[in-house]
Amino acid sequence: MNAPAPQNLAVPALNLTLKDRIDQKIFDALYSRSLVYNTCWEDPAVDRQALHLGPQDTVMVITSAGCNALDYALQGPAKVYAIDANPRQNALLELKMAGIRKLGFDDFFAIFGSGYHPNIKNIYRHQLRTELSDFARTYWDRRYNWFASRHGSFYFHGLAGFVARGFRTYFRMRPALAQRVTELFASTNLVEQRKIYDEKIASELWTPVINWVLNRQLTMSLLGVPHPQRRLVQGQHPDGVSGFIRDAIEYVFRNLPVGENYFWRVYPAPSPNSCRPATSRSRASCCSTTWTG
Repeated sequence: MNAPAPQNLAVPALNLTLKDRIDQKIFDALYSRSLVYNTCWEDPAVDRQALHLGPQDTVMVITSAGCNALDYALQGPAKVYAIDANPRQNALLELKMAGIRKLGFDDFFAIFGSGYHPNIKNIYRHQLRTELSDFARTYWDRRYNWFASRHGSFYFHGLAGFVARGFRTYFRMRPALAQRVTELFASTNLVEQRKIYDEKIASELWTPVINWVLNRQLTMSLLGVPHPQRRLVQGQHPDGVSGFIRDAIEYVFRNLPVGENYFWRVYPAPSPNSCRPATSRSRASCCSTTWTG
């Protein structure tokens, strides 16, 4: 399952400026040492509609946090190949698979739904560790305590989690805005959700400070976005990276029912049971017990 860590992640040097080279070295240093994604950002419901996976199909997916690979497995294809340039992402998928095989629902959901379990040390050592490959075992031997950390849930660890922790601090400094975001995720229909976003959140969220942070390559590197990808977005969107992100988030908040989307709920609502699946679609991916790979 785990390929050796890549030795050189740099893009070709042709036409790169000095700043580009520095940005790439920072990205390489971060990416080659860290878990980047602790959850996937793409909802696989759209993939289900497009792929129509069945028992005769074989599918390959970038591992990321393993969420979508497990969701594809629920459709019953012959095989699911999960591949990632970063072996730490496959180590996370292995840990989830071990939990699916060995744990009951409540323990599994505490670890991977809420991201926190006070008894993770014993669970890891006695139920999960022996199910892992050598690489994954070595990796989690040093990091299983992420699931019982003073920094909060597992979802505030890894590079993406570090960024999420920064935004959590920002919202703590702006409690009124944080309360409005909570209202947004508690809304029961799209009309109400759209109204909350348009009238209470949009103008307060997209401040010059937020736009500046999102336009930094360091922020993008922490989110697993190398500078060539950032540069491509900048060339295609009139407002650059921050404008692209704003448009993407506005589409979600104005057009999709976020109350049912466990990918979006895990960060703004990281407390126990806060992202407990509300629908069968969510329950299947987050808490499956049928994985046999």
